[in-house]
Amino acid sequence: MLPSLITTGLLFLFISPSDGCMRVTPSTPGIVACKMCTDAMITKTANGNGAKPFDSDTTDSSGTCSVRTLVCTGENANVELNNGEGQIAGSLVVTCKADGSAWTYVGIDITQAECAAAP
Repeated sequence: MLPSLITTGLLFLFISPSDGCMRVTPSTPGIVACKMCTDAMITKTANGNGAKPFDSDTTDSSGTCSVRTLVCTGENANVELNNGEGQIAGSLVVTCKADGSAWTYVGIDITQAECAAAP
């Protein structure tokens, strides 16, 4: 009786659940919606005075939710947000919304950004 219990116990140690047939949708456990934001969700423009391309645009998905950093450098560098609704100095760091529907900055959905600096 004891040897069969030991064998059964060892068997359970080597059996692990498989996720080989897992569906890949944002609502599936294990797939986090806040890592599904795309670059296209923020339109980058260059229309205003001193407008220039962002120096870099990177996304880090290693944490709980994706974080995107748009770097704007130069003298008096600033980033205009949502077609003039706001402006910040320097670079923009946004986080993917919990449902994956938008990039957010201090709780506000960001749909447009423009880098500007003195020439």
